[in-house]
Amino acid sequence: MAALQYVHVPGYSALILRKTLARLRLSGGLLDRAAEWFGGTDAKWNATSQRWIFPTKGAAASISFGYLAGSRDRFRYGSSEYQLIAFDELTEFDENDYRFLFSRLRRSSDIDVPLRMRGATNPGGPGHGWVKRRFITGATPRDGGRRFTKKNRAFVPAKICDNPAVLEEEYAASLAMLHPIERARLLSGDWEVREEGLIKPSWLRRFDLSENGQQLLLYRKNDLFLTEVNLADCVRVATIDPAGTSRDKAKQRTSGMPSYSVIQVWDLFYRPWAGMALRSCWREQVGFEQLCQAIADTHQQWKPSGMWIENEKLGQATVDVLGGKLPLSTIATGGQDKVTRSVKLIHMLDHGRVFLPTVNNDWLDTLENEWLAWTGHPSEPADQIDPAAYAAQLFSRHDYGEEQGIMGFFEL
Repeated sequence: MAALQYVHVPGYSALILRKTLARLRLSGGLLDRAAEWFGGTDAKWNATSQRWIFPTKGAAASISFGYLAGSRDRFRYGSSEYQLIAFDELTEFDENDYRFLFSRLRRSSDIDVPLRMRGATNPGGPGHGWVKRRFITGATPRDGGRRFTKKNRAFVPAKICDNPAVLEEEYAASLAMLHPIERARLLSGDWEVREEGLIKPSWLRRFDLSENGQQLLLYRKNDLFLTEVNLADCVRVATIDPAGTSRDKAKQRTSGMPSYSVIQVWDLFYRPWAGMALRSCWREQVGFEQLCQAIADTHQQWKPSGMWIENEKLGQATVDVLGGKLPLSTIATGGQDKVTRSVKLIHMLDHGRVFLPTVNNDWLDTLENEWLAWTGHPSEPADQIDPAAYAAQLFSRHDYGEEQGIMGFFEL
């Protein structure tokens, strides 16, 4: 409906997006609904451009239908301009793709309409975390909770009873057959309910830096002070998931979610308390040259004593290029799945041995959302799991030789 508001204005252009072209064409979907509404009017359908054209007193107005199956698809819209861009099922999309489309939201001075970005979605899906964080977490309730605002964003919640076009009792009976979590999301629009992940929120611990920047101040659960660790007693390492492996590409094809390269910097310490603190997390979609540059930049900024990258093909190629200049080595995946590789990490988290920063952490929300939502399913976003798992492996080696029994470091 929002896309139709200004179709009388000469030159007006709107874009409505689904994740794939196939979903646009589903029975009863957006294209069917548009044909039902616009058929028999003065509007004309252009099947080649997937666009409805509306006559005005000047230049024609239009509503286009598009898709964003992967991050490369966003460049389909690179030279376009729209006054409204609307995402259907927003949690199916990647946040970077959503943000990129703001660059297409523009108008010339003679098109007198507001610029609008809109999204509609059910809770759940691969993008649940970023959508919740962007629109819901920390938002202020208005109008008795009928809408919520945050900065220049608004969230309008809806339940099944808010849709007069749906036969509520029949649909509720159908939803009763679903898993309780999925049922709560579709029936009540519940953004809080989720399947319990492998990493529990109560396991997360925090650290701060001392005023002179030479100590890590560690905190127990509930932010109770634990102890301080001298940075001079820490071993600093960087762990890298390069992405671009065959399994990453397969996951992107099946789930539609892009894979990110991730570089994490960790301080490992063994006295007076044993654990590891995450100092930095870089996460981007980049090519090989940009990844090599990011690794070099990380070394320049953080000066880790060692850097470890997955020993897949891309990881070995990175070592071939940078190994003579940086302390960069491969770390074996052992052919294990991600859950198996993460056993030591999960064990350390469970015992309160992994610490996250309270400052300089603009990346932390994304990391925590990914960690806490991860159930181990292969299709889930988990780019920030593996580098942390590799850090836990390095911690258990102590001297980077043979692995030690990790519980030995817990008996303090």
